[in-house]
Amino acid sequence: MINFKNKFGIIKKFIDEKYPKYLEVFNIKMPFITDEFLDFDKFKNDFCLFIDFNNVVLNADDYEDDCGKIARVSTDIFLVFRNAPIETLRNNMLDATSALYELFRCEKINIAHGINIDSTEFFNYVEGRTSLVASKTPIEFDIGYWTK
Repeated sequence: MINFKNKFGIIKKFIDEKYPKYLEVFNIKMPFITDEFLDFDKFKNDFCLFIDFNNVVLNADDYEDDCGKIARVSTDIFLVFRNAPIETLRNNMLDATSALYELFRCEKINIAHGINIDSTEFFNYVEGRTSLVASKTPIEFDIGYWTK
């Protein structure tokens, strides 16, 4: 059985516990983390991390012993910066995105058999505002679950 709420919670907790170590390199404080809807009007923190759990492909692959399956969890992680001069915002966004990539490249999350990051998008002047920048990093997690 796969428990989506549990698996999503483990991913969120992993980011919350491990990401500060990678942000420290760039002297950036930990963001406010949420898996709520990306809302620039509701969340006005200087640095916010939004986790959007897009979809899950069940039965993406079998374990070798045929007792379980792999679910591919597709997420988008948005890093949003505001409340500073534009040059500072852009630098922080680029550094925090680098830190996010290094987090998933270097750390192992105990429920994921594989993690895939193919691209990152950068958004300067979100919603036409010079005081709001963001990046979007799609990440796929291959997560095992037992069928028997």
